[in-house]
Amino acid sequence: MDPIPFSRLVDVRRINESGRTERITANADECAAISTAFGILGLSRLEAEIKIRPWNRVGLELDGRLIAEAVQACVVTLDPVPEQIDQRFSLTFLPPEAQAADPKTVAEAEVIVDVDAEDPPDPLTGNTLDLGAIVTEQLALALDPYPRAAGADLAKALAEDVDGSTSPFAALSQLKRE
Repeated sequence: MDPIPFSRLVDVRRINESGRTERITANADECAAISTAFGILGLSRLEAEIKIRPWNRVGLELDGRLIAEAVQACVVTLDPVPEQIDQRFSLTFLPPEAQAADPKTVAEAEVIVDVDAEDPPDPLTGNTLDLGAIVTEQLALALDPYPRAAGADLAKALAEDVDGSTSPFAALSQLKRE
């Protein structure tokens, strides 16, 4: 398993009833490692403010705000596309022993998916929580999966390939003729 490029461990035993606020910022080397891991052109800023509170007696609730500045390649032209991210997120964590037991029969294993329901809690194992890994995951979810440069038009790009001059198949056809 690859090491996490951005790690900020918090001892969950130090979280009292009133909660705790953590502010984390990735340095230049961590931003470069994240951009490499995500296959994006660049990440110039990654920071978060996270409020951690006790939840459900043995669990934790996180409410955070992610701020990032990333650059991705346009899916049409491969030109750089800057992206500003300012997004809130909320997560809950419970120790595995406090979560519902696995179903024991086929009838209990039937799953009904409610897309409007909240996500189930993530497992809370050990005495630490890695806020850097959580923020990195939230960044991955927030990045535009299909970034497009201004004025990038897929239909126009495909029309330019119709004449066959830039198509890889045109190059193969040329090799066949030779």
